[in-house]
Amino acid sequence: MRLLFFLTFYGLMVISSTHMILYLNYRGLGYTWTAVFMFILHTVDFKIFIGSSIGLVIVYFSQGPSRLPFS
Repeated sequence: MRLLFFLTFYGLMVISSTHMILYLNYRGLGYTWTAVFMFILHTVDFKIFIGSSIGLVIVYFSQGPSRLPFS
């Protein structure tokens, strides 16, 4: 179950960070760095990135089973 959560949070993190990198192309359209970063901070992708980062840390540092199955 931990592997499923890890892969889900990792996938969400990768997708949202890729979208945020693509938003940096607005800089080439003439927007200032401040406008671009303020836009990124207000998108849903940034919120998903923060949530998946927190979920990934929780999954990684949570206590696993004390004994492996079938041992």
